[in-house]
Amino acid sequence: MGRKTKQKSCFACVETKRRCDKRYPSCSRCLDRESVCVYPALPRRQPLDLIETEAAPAMGFGDMWTSAADANSLALVGEMSEPWLLDPVFSTNLNCPSIPSWTPPVSDPSSPPGPSPSVIAEASGQLIHASRDLGWFLGPQSWVIGYHYNAPDVMPSASVFTNFIRGLQNWLSRFAKTGHNPFIHRHLYSDSGYPQCIQDAYSACVVSGAASSENETIVNAISATHITNLLNAQPTRGASIISTRDHLARTQALLIHILLALFSSSIERRARGENLISLLHAWKNQLWESATHDSTLASPLPILATSSGTVVGELDPIPGLYRSFVLSESIRRTGLLCNIATGVYSGLKGSNIQSCGGDIHITTQARFWDASSSARWEAVARQTDPLFIYTLKGQMLLEQGVGAAQVDEFARHLFTIMWGLENVETWAVRTGDQVSVVY
Repeated sequence: MGRKTKQKSCFACVETKRRCDKRYPSCSRCLDRESVCVYPALPRRQPLDLIETEAAPAMGFGDMWTSAADANSLALVGEMSEPWLLDPVFSTNLNCPSIPSWTPPVSDPSSPPGPSPSVIAEASGQLIHASRDLGWFLGPQSWVIGYHYNAPDVMPSASVFTNFIRGLQNWLSRFAKTGHNPFIHRHLYSDSGYPQCIQDAYSACVVSGAASSENETIVNAISATHITNLLNAQPTRGASIISTRDHLARTQALLIHILLALFSSSIERRARGENLISLLHAWKNQLWESATHDSTLASPLPILATSSGTVVGELDPIPGLYRSFVLSESIRRTGLLCNIATGVYSGLKGSNIQSCGGDIHITTQARFWDASSSARWEAVARQTDPLFIYTLKGQMLLEQGVGAAQVDEFARHLFTIMWGLENVETWAVRTGDQVSVVY
């Protein structure tokens, strides 16, 4: 078992060796600096034995065996339809999992007696308290757009722009090969299903990868058809509001089509892509508005029903928090890429960038995005600083001695535009030489 940390102050105060007043959810110093306050996660307590259990067979599975409920008497029936109750510690904008009460079946005489309400409340409270420390990305401060961009005196060199474009093209090729990349998480659509617009965007990536001077005409036609289908599929004005997930899917799809078009060799496709940039930013803004106000950002906890129809809630909020992280982080990265990619294209055309769409917090610690499951994500989150920062304040990573290999690929690639390719590559080499930012 690893050593238990005694740290109680937030990471920011510890790094700067300042006194922390330990206020929750944000200490006074972080509030004054308008930075996100992240405390060390509390160790997860041993779950209470809500019901008498039989001795586990000596097979090395520990307390995984239980007779609390017959597995055959429980059936997964879907997701909770009502919105979650908001925990004020998490956010006023984004919902976190609430813990439904466990209710034993009353029609089955063989079912064991249920725990008292006080025991349920205590157990639920422990789990909520433990998960609360993992919600750094849900607080209202985390969704505040920062406007601290200053236009550079000198535009980045052509080699910086070229490398950035190659990186984006690499990400689109990776999406075609693996189904995910640094702005489309591997679990974003794998559980809920791939929307038609994302399937079309995937097809466009595959087709564009095979583009040549000989098949340019048919590639252009296929691209135009996918874009037309995407636009025609949008609801008319006055129609029902679409979900945050649908906002994200259509914005990512349009972003992919535009990136493929702007950086293709076809003049026709580039012109079509340019005409869609204003629509992309409109959709991006609608996505952000939906994400900060829609209570369905995080998927509700699954519920179980007994044979008698009694609803039983899942006590573990971690899977729900993980889904919230995947969705919210994908939204943040998509919003940033919409701003920066179109800004780079303007720079290539000779336009000096005088303003931007605002800066956004992202989780720059690589292990969070790379975690392959909610359990592994939790294990990382309980012992690792998420390095949740505004991208334009990334220099603080260097000041804190963070190595380039610890930082997510998405953030490193954005830093090449902000700091210069040579500076980021030097940082990578001097902190272990484990990664490269040259594509």
